[in-house]
Amino acid sequence: MLSPADTAQSLVKGLEHKVKMPIVSIIFLSIMAGGSIAMGDIFWAHSTVGVAEASSPGIANFLGGVAFSVGLIMVVFFGGHLFTSSLMSGVSTLDHKLSFSKTIFYWFIVWIFNFVGAALVAYMYYKAQLPLKYDGQILHHFLEMGVAKNNLSFEAAFIRAIFCNVFVCMAVWAATGASDAAGKVLSIVLIIAAFVGSGYEHVVANMFIFTEALLAKAYYLNEAGGTIQALAEHSHIAAAKLEEFTFLNIIPNNLLPVTLGNIVGGLFFVGVVGFMSHKTDMKK
Repeated sequence: MLSPADTAQSLVKGLEHKVKMPIVSIIFLSIMAGGSIAMGDIFWAHSTVGVAEASSPGIANFLGGVAFSVGLIMVVFFGGHLFTSSLMSGVSTLDHKLSFSKTIFYWFIVWIFNFVGAALVAYMYYKAQLPLKYDGQILHHFLEMGVAKNNLSFEAAFIRAIFCNVFVCMAVWAATGASDAAGKVLSIVLIIAAFVGSGYEHVVANMFIFTEALLAKAYYLNEAGGTIQALAEHSHIAAAKLEEFTFLNIIPNNLLPVTLGNIVGGLFFVGVVGFMSHKTDMKK
């Protein structure tokens, strides 16, 4: 296992390398990372269906957290570019090793193509009819979750996102410091299970959830005859909330505050604090 200073050194060099990769590589590895997080979401949904009702919400949260961690494991082992963990590259910008414009452009590209990957997996998952298993419980759950996330206050979404990315970036930090594959997996699983089980907000996971929820809305609208009022009666969700749940609204209502919160949690709470605290030892 690496020391905290050696881990910070290894992580910062790896992130600088990622920012400087060819744009085509960044795009493909960002799509891969978004798709991996989406597949972690799918495993989470299938692992927890009915568990809360049959056992307890706590057990469902724990199982879901462990299942979801598979997404980040795939990202780490394949070298994917995930927006939330990539935010720590901003430390190199503050240390004048990367230009501000290059870092912001890198973040923007990763965010966009994480969305592409997450949305692509969501569509393929929907077309495979897998959300309709278990009498459609999974598809309906995505609709409920998407509407609920769309109705979070800016403050709540922002703060939950800060907590989320402290856990995600610490998981990547711990995995970087682990000396073998088993240590990396265990580091990721335990820390990510804590984030998911606590109900925090991850912007890339939300990209998948919102896409699936919008597909679910379209499906249930067709089933209910095409009117919001009929859908409200069918889904037991308030018509006003369903009316508000559109692609144009999810960005300002959730993805924006969650993106900002993830930046604060990853860049400042982990990145700046961690790297600056160990900077002297890193130089040695």
